[in-house]
Amino acid sequence: MRHLKVLCCMILALFLVMASCERQSSRRDKDIRKFNVLSEKEMNETKAAKDPSGDASGIKDATESNGMDESLYLQQQQQQQKKLCLYFYDEKANQLSPEVRSVSGWNENELPRSVIRELIRGPGTSGLRPVLPQNVEINDVDYTEDILSVDLSSEFLKSADPIVARAALVNSLLDLGKFKYVKLYVGGKEITTQNGDNDVVLLGLLTQYPNSVPEMKAYEAQNTEGKDIHKTNLELFFQDERGMYLLPEARAITVAGKSYAEAIVSALIKGPVATDQGYCPTLPKGTTLQKTGAVQREDGVQGIALYFSKEFRAQFTGGSTQETAMLGSLVYSLTSLPDLNFVKIYYENEAGSYIDEPVHDVSLKEGLTKEEFPNRIGRRVRIYYGDPDNMLLVPEYRAVSKSEKDIAVQILSELTSDPMHSGNVRVIPEDVRQKDIKVQVEKGLAIVNIPSSCLNRKTGRDSDKETIRDLYAIVNSLTDPMNRSDITQVQFTVDGKAVKKYKDISLKDTFSMNPALIKEGKTQSQ
Repeated sequence: MRHLKVLCCMILALFLVMASCERQSSRRDKDIRKFNVLSEKEMNETKAAKDPSGDASGIKDATESNGMDESLYLQQQQQQQKKLCLYFYDEKANQLSPEVRSVSGWNENELPRSVIRELIRGPGTSGLRPVLPQNVEINDVDYTEDILSVDLSSEFLKSADPIVARAALVNSLLDLGKFKYVKLYVGGKEITTQNGDNDVVLLGLLTQYPNSVPEMKAYEAQNTEGKDIHKTNLELFFQDERGMYLLPEARAITVAGKSYAEAIVSALIKGPVATDQGYCPTLPKGTTLQKTGAVQREDGVQGIALYFSKEFRAQFTGGSTQETAMLGSLVYSLTSLPDLNFVKIYYENEAGSYIDEPVHDVSLKEGLTKEEFPNRIGRRVRIYYGDPDNMLLVPEYRAVSKSEKDIAVQILSELTSDPMHSGNVRVIPEDVRQKDIKVQVEKGLAIVNIPSSCLNRKTGRDSDKETIRDLYAIVNSLTDPMNRSDITQVQFTVDGKAVKKYKDISLKDTFSMNPALIKEGKTQSQ
């Protein structure tokens, strides 16, 4: 009888375990189904928003056909913790000390805002003090190239120690490892300070501060105190190779006395440093700046007058696009200076008199402001073409619209065009148009739908190798860290369908960037 009772207990326990497992399995299956429905809905809604006339069936087929397995989807749904290194004031040591804090989020490009918000919240470590007032608001955070621009509310100027506040903010942002410079604004105006002579001084592009308070104040003073010769980091604007956009280049400018404007124009005349990376000069060769002068409009707005040599017009060889690039580069480069809101341009005629006639068709009678050159600021992306001699990839730099947020679409659009430099091999066939390639980005994953013609055009012994190279040209272009696309993986679909294998090429798994395929030492100028 005793054995019978034990046996019954064992059977009952087994039944309870099995029932529990079944319930858990049912819940898990239900959660997965729920997740799949939500994922599909989100992806289709996003796609419809980007392309209202398009068909979302390609993306739908990809999810329903296990183009990417459920485990990967579930993995991508999990919020990943990002560690931020924040700097607060250590009163005892009289220095900035780090505090590591984790935040959740997928979008890497949102991390600068997270840094600022956490700095405003203040430290959580005993002995550390806040560096920013708690009522500071974030007006805007933007970036171009290696320059991060931060616009804060006026409360930032009420920091207990402005230099410590700047140093903590800059060091915390640069610790992300994504930028080389920080440009600070308050209420849309670039931050200035005063030197020992009470002159207003532009801080320019800020780099890493020392953590010691005495050292950071000495560091800032050496860049702001009135000296005969000193250097400062400024943002200069040059044109891209096609003349469509203005691109910022960070430059260490040598300034004599207070002649910031002269130093900036001199650097613009010399041209960009990174000529092999998509930057091109804007001012004609042989142009010299003869003199400058302060000017003021009737409403009291201050500007600067520039007097150029005759080469400003005589050596000008472009059209209206080149003209707006030339004038825009001067305006954008100079109006960051304190109390300089417009630029009035004169140049010598053959008789040696200064005139303000159009170089091409832009009127120079009035002072020029940024508002007269809308949508001219671009950003560079690095895209990849095939090398003619092997199965490697070579980079080219292209300028795209800075205002356009869908960077993945812009990158693929550039890849559907011919290489700009002879010898580089096009990776997308000429008969494939921009609208033939669809992309959907979801939390680090880009699902790229390509027509089968992209895969069918290759013939011969190395056709599969060439096709794989061309696929990686797309992958590397979308995932290159320079492009800040927030894409880490690429999944291909073909003609709107998820496929595990196309001919002898496996497409079942996601692709990640492959730096080993990039030809070393190959630049776009070669």
